[in-house]
Amino acid sequence: MRMPARPAPAVLNRLPRVLARRGTSWGELARRTMLPPPLLGRLRTRDANPRLAVAERVAAALGVPIEALWTLPRPRRTRP
Repeated sequence: MRMPARPAPAVLNRLPRVLARRGTSWGELARRTMLPPPLLGRLRTRDANPRLAVAERVAAALGVPIEALWTLPRPRRTRP
């Protein structure tokens, strides 16, 4: 029996990629944002969809717009 496909996330989480590109550790992000470790742990997942206040805090700590970290997925094209 085949497992159903995992649904697409509500938003695309680019935070791990942005941190890696900048050479910023999760520990440094925790220090800058003062967010609790369990919350930061949830932000590592593919389908992380933080509340606006958390997204603003993380984006401000990194000096980037929220859209650089979380965006809506592009709609999939359907073939005719």
